[in-house]
Amino acid sequence: MKNYSILAKYYDRFSHNDCDYESWSQYLLNEAKKRHVKTVADIACGTGKMSVLLWRSGLSVTGVDSSEEMLCQAADKCRGVFVLQDMRRLQLTQPLDMAVCVNDGVNYLKPNEVQPFFCRVAENIKQGAPFVFDVSSPYKLQNALGNNVFFVDDDDATLLWTNAFRSGKATLSLTLFERQSNGSYLRFDEKHIQYAHSVEFLTQCLKEAGFVVAEITSDYGKKLSSESLRITFLTRKEV
Repeated sequence: MKNYSILAKYYDRFSHNDCDYESWSQYLLNEAKKRHVKTVADIACGTGKMSVLLWRSGLSVTGVDSSEEMLCQAADKCRGVFVLQDMRRLQLTQPLDMAVCVNDGVNYLKPNEVQPFFCRVAENIKQGAPFVFDVSSPYKLQNALGNNVFFVDDDDATLLWTNAFRSGKATLSLTLFERQSNGSYLRFDEKHIQYAHSVEFLTQCLKEAGFVVAEITSDYGKKLSSESLRITFLTRKEV
């Protein structure tokens, strides 16, 4: 089963606790305003939670994701253009004014895929265009998620989330129990792997891909520390 094939319709409901999209969007929109951005690529857009906020603010949004089910959820939210595409093979019809990749998209890339992905982004945005992305920090993957188990129960679905951190990567095993009309439950299982990328590694990959790092913060504009859970990179394509 492909990732998010079943979880897509529950994703927004179960992922809101540590994802402040409203606050994140203000950070992105401030940068967009400074750079007179009109068009933006939302890479690994998922269900379009960021896409709709950018679209409502007047930007023309192109959302890219490898899950058809997630894109269907996104297309129901706003009038952006949504493209079924693997982020590692990003290819837009024309260079855009800005690119964003929020909520762990880069964590899904193996170390040897990161720099080529940054190169793909650079090829699909204009000279001087901002590229903003975040990652779950190595501290979060190893300590906050670590080898812990999380449980979320709702009226019609229950999610069991088991984590295992080994050798620089976190394996996230998700089990969803979906309530049926007769009171029984169907079980669905998905496995996700996220890689712990250090600030130093990501900075070097960005430099090699032709980006200048403007700032590195915690959770979109907050002070970075050794225990930050989410690290945000504000970069710009070299002119």
